[in-house]
Amino acid sequence: MQTHALLNVNRDLLSPFFARVPELFDSYHNQPDAKPDIYEELLYKVHRPLTGEMLDMIDDWMGIEHRSLNQDQEMMLRLFLLAIRYPDTLLLESLDDVITDDVRRISAYLHFTSHTYTIWDQDTRAGLKRLGFEIPDTERADPFIYGAYVGTIELIKDLAPFTCFLEHDVPRQRLFQAAIAQYGREA
Repeated sequence: MQTHALLNVNRDLLSPFFARVPELFDSYHNQPDAKPDIYEELLYKVHRPLTGEMLDMIDDWMGIEHRSLNQDQEMMLRLFLLAIRYPDTLLLESLDDVITDDVRRISAYLHFTSHTYTIWDQDTRAGLKRLGFEIPDTERADPFIYGAYVGTIELIKDLAPFTCFLEHDVPRQRLFQAAIAQYGREA
C-alpha cells in the first residue's frame, strides 16, 4: 500500500508546498483563533492517567461543547485512548456511535494523548486536495477515512526535505497538518 501511495505522488505539486512549510505553519499556528498558547500548554497538561477534566480542556480549546457520555462510555473512551497505537485507526470501530460521531473531537483527543495523530480539519482536507490527495469528507470518526487522512499526512512528512522541519515546541504531525491547513485556506 505504501508503494502504491508513493507511485501516485505528484512531486510537482509537493515542491511549492515544501518550499513554504515554515511560513505556512507560522501563519496558521499563530492566528489568534488557533489559540497557540493554549494549544502548547495542552501538550504538557494532558497526560496519563487521563481525566475527564483533561478532555474538557481539549474541548474548550477546540470551542466545542463538552462530551455528554454516560459513565460506561466515558470509561470506554479513556480505555480506547490508552489502548490505541499509532498509526492504527481500526480500533475506532469498537467504540459506541456517540463517541465517534465527531471526528474533530476524537482526532483532537488522539492528538493530545499521543502527539502523533493529526487533528481532523476541513482546511487540511482542502490542502491535501491541492497536493493531489483526495480525502473523503466525514463528520464521524470513520476508521478508514481518518486512517487515510493520518497516513497521507505521514507520507507527506516522510517525503519532506529537512528544511521543512522547524525547531518548535509542537509535534511534527501538527507542524505539517497546520502547514497543509494554511495551504488549503489559500485555495
